[in-house]
Amino acid sequence: MIAVHRNLGSELTSISHKHPSSVELYKLDFSDYKQVDNLLYLVEERKNEVDSFIALASLREETPYENISREDLMKHFEVNVVPTVFIVQKLGESMFQREWGRILIGSSIGVKFGGGTSSFCYSFTKHCSEFIPNVAKKWSRNNVLYNVLRIGVTNTSAMQKSGTDLKHRTKLIPMQRLAKPEEIAKQIHWLASEENTFVTNQVITISGGE
Repeated sequence: MIAVHRNLGSELTSISHKHPSSVELYKLDFSDYKQVDNLLYLVEERKNEVDSFIALASLREETPYENISREDLMKHFEVNVVPTVFIVQKLGESMFQREWGRILIGSSIGVKFGGGTSSFCYSFTKHCSEFIPNVAKKWSRNNVLYNVLRIGVTNTSAMQKSGTDLKHRTKLIPMQRLAKPEEIAKQIHWLASEENTFVTNQVITISGGE
């Protein structure tokens, strides 16, 4: 498994230490063109080894809608959309030729509501990432399944530190609680694994009914 992360948190590092022969970790910042180019070179070199691709990378900087600039929007677009488009471009055709593959793009429940009061750039570019290319219909003929998972508010350490009013946010969720990380992980695993045999070209929401 190849895992790319901007911060290489303790959980990822712990996993790589437990499975040194099967997990490769790379620290990359998608806002740096050179680093993205290095990743695309790696993908090109090893595209025939990749059976599943899961894109969860995202940038979310809080800026009130009335204050966002061209630079704010383009920075989010460059991180949340551009690398994924070119990685999928390289992997999709390889998977099609090998007649098996799973592609899963992580999006956000914020897309449904136009983003929060200060997260328009994040939600707008996440919406762009939900745009499933028409070629995915061709890929599906060879068992390459492409889906988008629109993820609800999840009780992670990052969310706890984000400054979001979680009590207020929880009240907006019909189930009256945040998602557990393992609930999201199980859905990601299923969609990107051989257990998924027929779901493709779908935008799926996991958000406690929100």
